[in-house]
Amino acid sequence: MEIIYFEVNDWSPGEDCPDCEPFDTWLDVDNLTFRNEQWLIENKIIVVETIIDMSLNYCVTAPKEWVEKNCPCILNSKFIREPDENGEIIGRFGCPFKTYTKENLGYWFAGWDEFGKWEPKRLEDEIES
Repeated sequence: MEIIYFEVNDWSPGEDCPDCEPFDTWLDVDNLTFRNEQWLIENKIIVVETIIDMSLNYCVTAPKEWVEKNCPCILNSKFIREPDENGEIIGRFGCPFKTYTKENLGYWFAGWDEFGKWEPKRLEDEIES
């Protein structure tokens, strides 16, 4: 299975995320689809959220087939992330991506403005600590 890595931020449509559907809906502050654990697991995607200043940043790991079906406008865009020389996928603010595994499916939160120190955790991990 081919995996696609992309990063979107809710700050400025066109600059920080595609200025089109479905991203207009997915990133809407009243919707926040990328925080919906059940939707993410049903769609077999992984999202790591970080908060950069006052914006929400999402690093998404998804099967190419899902991307082609649900958000083809992201393909061949500046929002796609590729592995570095060490094979790591890192977002533009140094935000992390999770490896595509069944155990990683769903929502992860990595923190606020912790550049270089991001550690994705499940929400229940945050609540317990």
